[in-house]
Amino acid sequence: MINTTFEVYKIKREIKRSGKSFLFKRPVLNEFSEPKRDEQGEFVSDNIGSIFGLYHEQNGSIQINTGDTTQTRTKKIPSILCCWDDISVLNLVVGDFVVFNSNTYKITGIVNIQEWNLIADISLELVDYGI
Repeated sequence: MINTTFEVYKIKREIKRSGKSFLFKRPVLNEFSEPKRDEQGEFVSDNIGSIFGLYHEQNGSIQINTGDTTQTRTKKIPSILCCWDDISVLNLVVGDFVVFNSNTYKITGIVNIQEWNLIADISLELVDYGI
């Protein structure tokens, strides 16, 4: 039997020691359910709230098939480890975004670790505007 209270305590202690605050935003939609823009052409967004979490990266791989050969590249998948209660209060959904280190990241998934409803891992994707 796993002592979930102790496991969550260890993670909360590490988040408190090494974590940082992340401010999440949600794009404002127009009447056609498209992201709304202001007069300068910038996207308009509402602040949802902030979460104290631990940023980390996972390794993923991409396979590119070119004729007879296959090339494999490693790709970093940014994530934020946090408490499940924090994201339940904010009601985060896929498509919300967070800005930190002068980069914008879009939420691509939220995982309930071990289905305990105690720890969450928010998967992110770097938004590249091609500038």
